[in-house]
Amino acid sequence: MQKGTKSYIYYVKRLITSICYLLLSGGAAFAQQEHTEITPVYNGFRHVITYDERNNKICDIEQEFLNNKWTTIETEKTAYNAANKVTWFISPIWQNFFTYDARNNLLSFTRQYKYDSVYVNTERYFYTYDSNNTKTREIIQRWTNGEWVNKSRTTISPALQISQVWDSTQWINSVQQTLTHDARGNIICQLSQRWDGKQWENVERWTYTFDANNKQLTYVDEIWDGKKWGPWQPMRDPVPVK
Repeated sequence: MQKGTKSYIYYVKRLITSICYLLLSGGAAFAQQEHTEITPVYNGFRHVITYDERNNKICDIEQEFLNNKWTTIETEKTAYNAANKVTWFISPIWQNFFTYDARNNLLSFTRQYKYDSVYVNTERYFYTYDSNNTKTREIIQRWTNGEWVNKSRTTISPALQISQVWDSTQWINSVQQTLTHDARGNIICQLSQRWDGKQWENVERWTYTFDANNKQLTYVDEIWDGKKWGPWQPMRDPVPVK
């Protein structure tokens, strides 16, 4: 068989595979002007990817060529809202759900992991925004004993971010980041502190300098030793015992 004939047969097989996939999906791809593409074969693997009429990827099937046929290894699916925001994503490992407000800001994100063929709640996030669509708060909850339980929350502003943890009855301070900006809006100092039960205690400090074009020139990372700031020291391997 000539080389050109082999190439022709290969592409015909790819076309047949694509058509079969669309037929098995109930023909929805044709009705909604969806289209499916097959990626080039690489080391016996390929992806069969379906896009919706807005060219969003809605299905990604990974296959391996085994026993003279293409065998599906895993499948990922994604759903979108009218604003092209992802509302649902599922894979063999987890599935995620997303909700949005009228301004298309992300309001919540819920993740479920797959255990013994069943998707189980793990964590979910809630977000709050101001009138300028700037995020002002994040709350994280975890699934515990069949119910959602508070884990942490972070209050966000341009100059200060405070994180707190839930102790089963109330929010307790944990860490905070204080940000200092120059007149052009560049962050010139980022101070990290932790709550010692009574007050905020210094932990680490980053300082930056910029040129007239707002290009970063220098970056210094310092650690608080309890009395003063000193240069950050990288972790070192212990001296071997002789």
